[in-house]
Amino acid sequence: MDEFLRNAPRVLVAIGAIVIGFILIVLFNPPRTVCDEQLDIFRQTQKAFLYSTSNKVKKSVADELFDLCKSSNEPGGCFDLFLNLRLMADSLERMPKNCAATVAGDDFIKRWILKSLTLIVQIAWGESGPGVYISRKHGWLDTADFRLYCRLRSLAVRYYGQDGFDTFRESVMTALPGADKMSREQRWSRSIFSSPCDQ
Repeated sequence: MDEFLRNAPRVLVAIGAIVIGFILIVLFNPPRTVCDEQLDIFRQTQKAFLYSTSNKVKKSVADELFDLCKSSNEPGGCFDLFLNLRLMADSLERMPKNCAATVAGDDFIKRWILKSLTLIVQIAWGESGPGVYISRKHGWLDTADFRLYCRLRSLAVRYYGQDGFDTFRESVMTALPGADKMSREQRWSRSIFSSPCDQ
């Protein structure tokens, strides 16, 4: 190799070095795409909610509202969280569909979509599980809350695929209180997962 470099014309060596340098720059610092820009816009719009605005503050507003909702488990305690989750869903739904792979690659967004869905499913189920299927009312969730659930479910399928959502759904259903004493069919029929969103 050393002999080849000594015998090669200097112009050829220079061109080779430039090409290799360019390839390394592209590999380690790929050019930004429209989807990268859209993701940055989403992060800016959600900065006050999802992302902590200070290095000194570990919890974001979303974390605080989530904890409040979970501990209170009532409409008043979850109002602000659900309001902000609707705004988050608005922003994600405006993202171009061809940017789904870019959004799906953001672990933070994935965590919040699935975390929020899990919370709504748990609220609908209740602390001890619903009664018979016929009398199920989705806990204290109202129509707007159910619509939020449907929007988050749709986003989860869009970004993580139907198979990914199905795996998530099964893991959440088996972890619900009292679900271990039920068959899979009973868990399904009594959970909010079985409620159609297209009505």
